[in-house]
Amino acid sequence: MMRSPVLLLSLLCFTGVAQAAPATDAEVRAVVQSLGLGTLGTDMAKLMVDNVPALNALPETDRQCAHAPIKSLLDAQFRRSVISGLGNDGDEVIAEWSRFLGTPGGKSLSSAFAAANPSTIAEKSNVDLSEAERAEVAAFLASPAYTRFIATLDIESELPDDIGVQLAKGLQDQCRIALNPDDIS
Repeated sequence: MMRSPVLLLSLLCFTGVAQAAPATDAEVRAVVQSLGLGTLGTDMAKLMVDNVPALNALPETDRQCAHAPIKSLLDAQFRRSVISGLGNDGDEVIAEWSRFLGTPGGKSLSSAFAAANPSTIAEKSNVDLSEAERAEVAAFLASPAYTRFIATLDIESELPDDIGVQLAKGLQDQCRIALNPDDIS
């Protein structure tokens, strides 16, 4: 009889231990938005519509509509790249970023990130902070969570091999624009 309670207690303790996991799309989206990186898809969609001949040749209303599916696809691909780059314990990295971004130092870093050249983030994030908050920012900038997340931004996000097919499907589904996938990839 003694084994059952011990076994049950052991199982309860084991299941209560948090397991590391990849970051979720929603978690990454929240951090990306907090850092002001949420405009990347918009910027890339504009570049694509302006520079891909098949898209640029569309009537203005179709060109305007095309921005939404392109933005959605590119934003999702960017988040997948971050999730992949962070690996199997990405949830821990993103949780640390989320916690930090809620602090005064984190809010300052977030503002600096959104408006800065990456090389000036450290200086801009320390403006109007107390000495303790500056120390908090400095500690975070030296943390593995900061380094790992920033490294995912430096990785050139490889677009999937079927990007043209995905773009063509999004354009057809959302805008009723029929284009050959080879013309837009």
